[in-house]
Amino acid sequence: MTSGQHIIVTGGAGFIGSQIARRLLSEGCRVTILDNLSTGTKTNIPPQADFIQIDLGQKEMFDALNHLTADAVFHLAGQSSGEASFLNPLGDLESHVMSTFWLLDWCKAKGIARFLYASSMSVYGDPPTLPLKESHPVQPKTFYGAGKAAAESYIKLYQTLGINTTIFRLFSVYGPGQNLANKMQGMVSIYLSYMLEGKPVLVKGARDRFRDLVFIDDVVDAWMTAYENPKSFGKLYNVAGGRKFTVEEILNGLKKSFKNEHYPIEFKGSTPGDQFGVIADVSLIEKDLGWRPKVSLEEGLERMVSSEMQGKVA
Repeated sequence: MTSGQHIIVTGGAGFIGSQIARRLLSEGCRVTILDNLSTGTKTNIPPQADFIQIDLGQKEMFDALNHLTADAVFHLAGQSSGEASFLNPLGDLESHVMSTFWLLDWCKAKGIARFLYASSMSVYGDPPTLPLKESHPVQPKTFYGAGKAAAESYIKLYQTLGINTTIFRLFSVYGPGQNLANKMQGMVSIYLSYMLEGKPVLVKGARDRFRDLVFIDDVVDAWMTAYENPKSFGKLYNVAGGRKFTVEEILNGLKKSFKNEHYPIEFKGSTPGDQFGVIADVSLIEKDLGWRPKVSLEEGLERMVSSEMQGKVA
């Protein structure tokens, strides 16, 4: 990473965006965070970063960015829940598709030639075969997934118009600092939030559903590894652990880390558009960039639970 570069991080008040912003700052970059604070919080924003509160889904808002230029844009802004996308489909469209389009258009006008994007495993829907390669057809089951897929298409188009882009399809990211108040996003964080509240864990859906979990530090490493590597230009990568974990295994891991292996669990109802199970093939990003996940689920859960418990005591 070249020290002194100016990087714009959209969604930098959120879980993943704020962690990426901190890493960039530690590498000597100047960081400007753009966020509308609809899901992120000001307390997540690193004090060394510049901050502009803005809704990127509205074209007229870009007048506030006339003074800015940058070496790259890391685009992570957007509503982050498949379930919530059913409550406001138009808002979800603005959050993912329109914000991405206006931002790409702005980058082209400003001559910003590097653009990295946070897409999602949700674009795959419920695939008939696993593990998932990046070439697998997209079949989203939520407005959220459809918005991510549409945004990807615009990014691929702008790759042909002079912007070097990289798309990351993030699988189930978890770790310290995740928003535990949002019970519509993040399987691990939802379950842990109930435990920290001293309530029975409410699980919507079957215990044999499964996910491919990836720890936040590994996700940040993927973005940093890709940023200045030309092999990633115009590419789309799965970012995941590459392993299958059932809901029951995740719950057991949390109970172990929480040091209460008899914690009460309630299975009730289901979630609209919920994927039954996904596992990623991460061989492409390993081949191109040498990235592979380092943090095991056991270590990751231990670090997350320990951090949140310390925060609760403090």
